[in-house]
Amino acid sequence: MMQDTPQILSNALQKYTSYVFGDYFNTALLIIFGAIFAVVVSFVPKRQKMNAILFAGVLFIFASSPPINIGIFFLTVSVLYSCSNYRFFMRRTVFWTAEIFLMLSTVIIYKIFGEFSAFFSFAAYYTAYRTIHYHVDVSQNPSIKIKFIPYLRYLFFFPSFSHGPIERLENFLIDDVSKERVFFGIKRILMGTLKFISIVYIFSKIPASDFSFGKFYMWLFFTAYAGAIKLYLLFSGDVDIVIGIASLMGVKLSENFPKFPYIQTSLTKFWQNWQSTVVSFLTAYVYFPLCRNRKRIYLKTMVIIMIIGWAHLFYNTKEFPTLAGVIYYTLWGIFLGGIFAFSKYFEKKKSDKRKILEAKYPRFASFFYSESKAMSALSAFFTFTIIAVGWTSPLYLIIVHFI
Repeated sequence: MMQDTPQILSNALQKYTSYVFGDYFNTALLIIFGAIFAVVVSFVPKRQKMNAILFAGVLFIFASSPPINIGIFFLTVSVLYSCSNYRFFMRRTVFWTAEIFLMLSTVIIYKIFGEFSAFFSFAAYYTAYRTIHYHVDVSQNPSIKIKFIPYLRYLFFFPSFSHGPIERLENFLIDDVSKERVFFGIKRILMGTLKFISIVYIFSKIPASDFSFGKFYMWLFFTAYAGAIKLYLLFSGDVDIVIGIASLMGVKLSENFPKFPYIQTSLTKFWQNWQSTVVSFLTAYVYFPLCRNRKRIYLKTMVIIMIIGWAHLFYNTKEFPTLAGVIYYTLWGIFLGGIFAFSKYFEKKKSDKRKILEAKYPRFASFFYSESKAMSALSAFFTFTIIAVGWTSPLYLIIVHFI
């Protein structure tokens, strides 16, 4: 039995590293590099810490990616900075062309040079959001312009470079590393690690069931529900590690999952707690500009969720979006966005319907509109079911099922 122990440990480690240390998030290098540099940066004078972090970010990028990705990425970021800080002919056109190129750069590099980096694929995704943040904010308030080196420090902060969250420039600050920050950072790293362990030893062992109406409940429990929980553990575990490492260096990052999203009692509350920095970005830069005119507001609400779906087409892929992929995520957005829009419409009409129900069916109304724990639990379960089913793009699955 003792002779088998090393092999058992080896197999367990291989499964664990396939999630934690895989190409998706490059978490292995992040943990090791972050822990080492957190010690190093503690000896650096505060006025030089940001420059030291930039230097670490550059080292981290060179250790994680092919040189061609680094060169093209740096040139694209330089163009985006110039478009944000200087005025010239066709500045806006150049900026948005560069943003589109950034989102497609991983595929373009693979097609031309045969190099693929999942790390840079995610980095391009998050960098696009951060550069748009800066561009729009500077166009509204030119006084917040910064020089190129601070701009690079903001973009290349290595814990969140390819992981998120999407921090706003004004919130990207460094402070002294206190005992509280160190304990908080270690706790979050351990939390993230435990989430990955639960994926390896629990959720990876749950066999997914193919979609069919005959075995709908099997699909619902073993594919939709289990897949939704696994997705949360994967994303939130990675962000826990990112926030923990940043805290060890004195940087406080925004929470992507402020509260556990799957126990929220409405879709509005769910989206406020699921990848919240992404949702906040879209709310500020897409939803509010679109909804200044209140016409077709529910359609616009659905479009926001569809944009989130379409964003999935541009990262961690070697190929340009296929028609099947576009249809999949369009229907993904129509289902989740449509139900979200309907829920907002229902909330708006809720007070009027409540009066009618209270007049005709007072007992039903008192239960339906109560704030009891039972009703909250029912609402949370219903919300979780909608989201878990929605993650799978059910409209696409139904269409494929009948074709």
